[in-house]
Amino acid sequence: LQVANGYYARKLGQCSKLGEVLDMVTDRCTTTVLLTYLAKLYDCRPLALVFCLLISLDISSHYMQMYSQLITGKTNHKQMDENAHWILKAYYTDRQVLFGFCFGNEAFFLLLYLNKFLPAYALYLSIPLTVAAFPISLIKNVINGIQLYESASDLAHLDAAEINKSNGKKK
Repeated sequence: LQVANGYYARKLGQCSKLGEVLDMVTDRCTTTVLLTYLAKLYDCRPLALVFCLLISLDISSHYMQMYSQLITGKTNHKQMDENAHWILKAYYTDRQVLFGFCFGNEAFFLLLYLNKFLPAYALYLSIPLTVAAFPISLIKNVINGIQLYESASDLAHLDAAEINKSNGKKK
């Protein structure tokens, strides 16, 4: 539905700042609900901790990315300049790459959910799909980590520039 929503918003000229933010908030909320449910469903404390860390990484990296992009004057959180990390450029500038990682990540989590309810004969297909989706999910979360680091670094550089500017004025 996310793909169709974005496609038709662009095609019909109905893109908006509110739509961008709602898209991101909806993504974060649905992922949070799914990971929270998986933590309860699998009833394993170490795994629950991993799910909680993934929730924190997902929310913080996307918030930091959006905030740093907007404060630096970019029109949206997907706009990359020449100084952006090459992985983030590839991720945000190629819709197929973005779709592939987002789909693979969500597929991995959905398969973890389904694996708890499928009959044994269906697991012969489901388990290999889950194993195949795992590296995609792992890479997607590494991208989230890079996004968090790069955005925090951009904001720190802005802060340093402002401090240096104000220190220069005081002299």
